[in-house]
Amino acid sequence: MKKQVEKNGFELLETREIKEISATAYYYEHKKSGAHFLNVKCEDNNKVFCVTFKTVPQDNTGCPHIMEHSVLNGSKNFPAKSTFMELIKGSLHTFINAMTDSDMTLYPVASTNNKDFYNLARVYMDSVFFPKIYEQPHILSQEGWHYDIKDPEDELKIIGVVYNEMKGAYSSPDNLIELNNQIAQFPDSPYKYDSGGNPKEIPQLTYEDFINFHKKHYHPSNSYIFLYGDADENEIMEMMDKEYLSQFKKDVEPVELPFQKPFTRTKKLEVEYPVEEGKDISEQYHLSLNYTYGKNPDLITVFAINALMDILMSTPASPLKRAILESGLAHDVRVSFNICILQPTFGIICKEVKKENIPALVQLITDELNRLVKEGIDKKLIEAVLNRREFFLREGPSGNFPKGLYYAFNVYHHWIHGGNPIDALAFEDILKELRRGLTEPYYEELIKKSMLKNHHSSQITYVPVPGLANKWEQEIKEKLAEEKKKLSEAMLNKLIEETREFQQWQQQQPTPEELARIPFLTLEDINPEAEAYPLELEKLGTKTILTHPLKTNGIVYLKAYFDLDHSPEEDLPWLALYASLMGMVDSKNYNYVDLSNEIYSHTGDLNLILNLRPSYQDPDIILLKFLLSGKALQNKTDKLIELAKEFALYPLFDDYDRLKLLIREAKAKLQTRLFYFAESIAINRLFAPSSQIHHFLDLTSGLDYYRFLCDLDKKLDQDIENIAHKLEQVRETYFCQNNLLISITSDEEAIKETINGLNPLLDAIPDKVYPPFERYFHPTDFNEGIIAPIQVQYCAKGGNFFRKGYSYSGKLRVLTNILNSEYLYRELREKGGAYGTWAGFTLNGYMYFVSYRDPNLERTLEVYDQTPEYLRNFECSKRDMERYIIGDISNLDYPKTPEGKGAQSDDDYITGFTQEDRQQIRDEVLSTRLEDIHQYADMIEEVMSMNHYCVVGNEAKLKAASKLFDRLTPLLS
Repeated sequence: MKKQVEKNGFELLETREIKEISATAYYYEHKKSGAHFLNVKCEDNNKVFCVTFKTVPQDNTGCPHIMEHSVLNGSKNFPAKSTFMELIKGSLHTFINAMTDSDMTLYPVASTNNKDFYNLARVYMDSVFFPKIYEQPHILSQEGWHYDIKDPEDELKIIGVVYNEMKGAYSSPDNLIELNNQIAQFPDSPYKYDSGGNPKEIPQLTYEDFINFHKKHYHPSNSYIFLYGDADENEIMEMMDKEYLSQFKKDVEPVELPFQKPFTRTKKLEVEYPVEEGKDISEQYHLSLNYTYGKNPDLITVFAINALMDILMSTPASPLKRAILESGLAHDVRVSFNICILQPTFGIICKEVKKENIPALVQLITDELNRLVKEGIDKKLIEAVLNRREFFLREGPSGNFPKGLYYAFNVYHHWIHGGNPIDALAFEDILKELRRGLTEPYYEELIKKSMLKNHHSSQITYVPVPGLANKWEQEIKEKLAEEKKKLSEAMLNKLIEETREFQQWQQQQPTPEELARIPFLTLEDINPEAEAYPLELEKLGTKTILTHPLKTNGIVYLKAYFDLDHSPEEDLPWLALYASLMGMVDSKNYNYVDLSNEIYSHTGDLNLILNLRPSYQDPDIILLKFLLSGKALQNKTDKLIELAKEFALYPLFDDYDRLKLLIREAKAKLQTRLFYFAESIAINRLFAPSSQIHHFLDLTSGLDYYRFLCDLDKKLDQDIENIAHKLEQVRETYFCQNNLLISITSDEEAIKETINGLNPLLDAIPDKVYPPFERYFHPTDFNEGIIAPIQVQYCAKGGNFFRKGYSYSGKLRVLTNILNSEYLYRELREKGGAYGTWAGFTLNGYMYFVSYRDPNLERTLEVYDQTPEYLRNFECSKRDMERYIIGDISNLDYPKTPEGKGAQSDDDYITGFTQEDRQQIRDEVLSTRLEDIHQYADMIEEVMSMNHYCVVGNEAKLKAASKLFDRLTPLLS
């Protein structure tokens, strides 16, 4: 690459226009320090800044992960402890975080406000290059691990944020599978180590090794800095050069990752994973077939493997997925991806397998892959997968995720392994290469090379062990007890003194001078007006058309809301099941394979979900609707409407064998989600006895729904006809024109065309009218402990403040910021070692406090109960209160995509939430004062005094505290 220009200490290496994302990329190297810098200049005002380092683990102590947590705890120019939390509570960020991958650590921030964005970038640069870890060892103790003992008679414990986070991670079967798959493929490489840390080995990390890791890996020569959006790059580059990079010289010893020599034959091994005591393990074995192929940087290989896995495993038409599920040898299958490390790795994971069926399952997979190579893959399937991938690349990410961060992730996995980062931004040439599979055996050859003839592979059987999580916990306790016995009196007293000193340090608050050095906005920088979302109404008989004219880049977003006010409670889980089966079964005019290919070929998405909302005007009224949603390019809208009709209105349930395997697959997938979202389970089960909306959510997506699927699973063989009949009843009963809402988000011309083309869908919807079903909800009152094969807890406590005579106010949002960033963060994360904790106050009157991957139980509930006392004594300056307010405004003002704006406008219309309501909440946020916070102490005290809580946690821990609960329930059946 030819050197062209020097600016602010940076040499410009290359400039390239990236038409695919309407941006121009400028690639630089900092002359003195060797830092790599990429500026992706475009008109997006949601700017992204990210500093990333190649971080190579040397052992299982989790040093890269602990370092990620630690550097944000104060720095040279911003010495306040918990700098990260100070930024969260007082910034207009649209994203702020840090994350550790297998071979790199990322520090991204994003904001739409220019001043705020510069401040965030500067604090992050200071944090990573000049952290306080060199002068304060307690940071390692807090974020990583430390011995905890306050009295000679106490148990010796280990506490630490990352330590407890990883205890939670090691309790998840899916996390263990991902980790051990990588370990198996890289026995002679740093990839054999867990960069996050193994809880058994985290306590081996010394302060000396911790500091040495920063010295080696956090040098500018090993940094990859990414800037995206309409930011002033000159201002950012000048700051980076003058304040940071110019203070370093190039490191002559680059951070290297050694290459793992490929295997000469497939490895076979077994790995244990925890299940609960008493579990029937006969069908709880998991199988993973893993492959390592190619070497990065190689964008074509990475994209091709990704596309191949989608073709084989990710759609209803995928042949390998179909072969596995239809065999009955496994109840769930998925793909494992780690294709962006130095040597791309992927795997086929089969779940809920009988041990004796594993050889047959391996043979079936091999036979199916050989068949595909010999007979060829369906070209329609290949085209469908590639069309969906192209749609996503052109639309960009949706949801609450800055587009620039998505591009950063794509770039980094290529960049840190020596690739030109600009290459990873463009995708036209890559798509052209992948489309070779439409005219030649491109993917068939890739199957042969990357799987069938690839000896760098492993076959891992995951063996369920009842009570293993309890055994691990007991081993830790016994080991610590032995260590304590070996301590001399002097050493024991030293540990007690170290615990005391550490806790004193934790109690220390940043001085006003330290806080003043962190740059913040003022309320004058905040727009007092709430954003309005476009909505126009048009009546069409008994139907209502909601339109949202917005620039959507030629995409039409179509939604249909079917009223379910006539559904009795016992039908709700059936409605949820029906929604989950759409697109997976045959329909009136297509078999499910052809339907899937048509949907993927012509649309960006097509989905049916059960939509439950409380009315804003009367929270006791539950608004139940089927939401049919889809998106497509404007010239494909007619096809979208045709397929939406086929997808939701014309499914068939006469293939009983397929119906059985889909229900079993749904059960297995939900079981996996229960582990990933245990905190949501705790919150929902906390409220379900006394709240109709939470009871309904539990019936349709939570623990009660899981029980429903388990019961169906037991009856599948003898009762499948009745199950199919019930699903047919759902189809005939719950899609009606009465009170139908149609929503369209696009530009005005596309909206008109879409409305004119709606008749094929509307004509297919029966014009039936059912009387509303009068539901009666009978609240109960009990506290539940939910036993799971995990080593940590998820503790939830709360209640309904409306029922105590209080109302909702935007000031509660500011209170939430104070509790989450101050009280709960300090008491439960810093002191208690929980990985996460937060409070919430909902528009329909529910207050909850919850902890995440928490080593404690009783202490956490006590901290919740002490919140009123904290609030009564809470003091802060006017400037601090402004920071708490601004921190919440960042949540209110998070930029939405056109699709997101349309969805929000729909939600407002359905629930009765008005623009006046939105403005009132904003006004209340902006007018919050200290006395408002004090007044909420009484409300929280009244709700907490009801003593409603739910805990998902370790079996031994919950049984030891059984007196706290009215019942103990197993998480899994």
